[in-house]
Amino acid sequence: MDALVRLSCKLTHDFNNILGAIEGYATLAMNGIDKDNPATSDLREVRASVAKAAALGKQLLVFSGKQMLRKTTCGVNELIENTLKRMEIVPEANSKVETRLAPGLPAIMADAAQLEVALANLLVNAREAMPGGGAIAVSSSVVRLEGEAVNSANPQEAGPLFVKISVKDAGSGISPEVVVRLFEPLFSTTKKGVGSGLGLSTVYGVVNQHNGWVSVATEPGRGSEFSLFLPAINPSI
Repeated sequence: MDALVRLSCKLTHDFNNILGAIEGYATLAMNGIDKDNPATSDLREVRASVAKAAALGKQLLVFSGKQMLRKTTCGVNELIENTLKRMEIVPEANSKVETRLAPGLPAIMADAAQLEVALANLLVNAREAMPGGGAIAVSSSVVRLEGEAVNSANPQEAGPLFVKISVKDAGSGISPEVVVRLFEPLFSTTKKGVGSGLGLSTVYGVVNQHNGWVSVATEPGRGSEFSLFLPAINPSI
């Protein structure tokens, strides 16, 4: 994963330079012709494609941990509730989201917008794991961990107290050979043309940049549970 992070960062930098050139010349070409020229619509399509490619590049930057974060003191339960209001994770008619949020959780220092994106990706994945419908359980809790149980990039800075957010589905589970590749950018188990394969890699990048980590508990035929571990602000609790 470290090697993929370095590769993604380098490729995204070069990728953006190429996109900048395409965007620049397409804009110059549009400015140099009449609006009624048939080429205008083609140039608009070029610029629209550049915008889509740039959006993918931004997701790769998230994976590589190079995007700017605006961290503030956040309440995890409020973050979860805000995420559940996002249109893209509204459950299908045959599915539902159940919340089990522990009260009185310690706050975290985080970029709420980025964490909401990460959590939304997990919720969308959970829904897609149950094409026949079912319940998605979203829970929050506080845990104290020490030693090898702490998988933060900087364990000393993280401290021993973590807020845990879990998303559990009742789908078919994930095979061991797929689990080991889940967070690779552009890796996807969906059919070609559906999704970018950057959802879980975005989750990995966001949580890693918050000095936390993601764990996966799954078993074929018995669903999957993705858990985010985020350092609490007050480790003395």
